[in-house]
Parts: sequence; structure tokens; C-alpha cells
Amino acid sequence: MRILIAASAGLTLLLSGCLSSPGGLTSSTVPITKKDTYTIVKSDATGGESSIGLFTIPLRPCSAYDALQKAKKQYGADAFINVTVENQTYWITILPIITYHKLSIQGDAIKFNRGKTVE
Repeated sequence: MRILIAASAGLTLLLSGCLSSPGGLTSSTVPITKKDTYTIVKSDATGGESSIGLFTIPLRPCSAYDALQKAKKQYGADAFINVTVENQTYWITILPIITYHKLSIQGDAIKFNRGKTVE
């Protein structure tokens, strides 16, 4: 019996893991022209979206668009600049197989100065 428990624990640790990959980089989430002026609301602002899956099938979708919208709402921003996106996936070998997926967005939250003159 002890051998079975030890083998199960060893197999679980062997088959569990983590995967992290950069999803992308961009200078801005919206086009910014030289006529646009903006204020940085928060430097190194972060946001994210996560989901859980069974047998690697997500129970609800996890999208970069939703993560960005949540982050903009959280900081009261119009857009993000200097943006990075990272995908992280964790899986645990317990019956049934459980997968946790996290999408993180980081950048500078900005607010446009519309209707204001800059001197």
C-alpha cells in the first residue's frame, strides 16, 4: 500500500508543471498621433484574466481583450502604452486533470487630454 501511495505521489509531481510564455509587446493599445497629448495615470499598471479547465478544456474563455478592458476600467485609463502580455499555464495531475490559465497585462495606463491645450 505504501508503495502505491508513494508511486502515485511521485507520478503526480512528475506530471504536474507550469508553462509561461510572453504573449507579445506593443507600444500602444490605440493609435497615438503627434497631435495627441496624454497623462500617465499609473506606471507599471497591471491587469489580468484567468480561467480553469478540466482535461485542458477551459470552463470559460480567457482573452487578452477582456484583461485589457478590466485593467483600463480599474485605473480609469483610455489606453495602455509600453504593453507586455504574458501567458501562464499550470496543470496538476489529479483526476480529473485540472488546468489553470492566467493572462497578465502590464504597461503604463494613460488618459488622453482631449479639449485641453498644452503650453
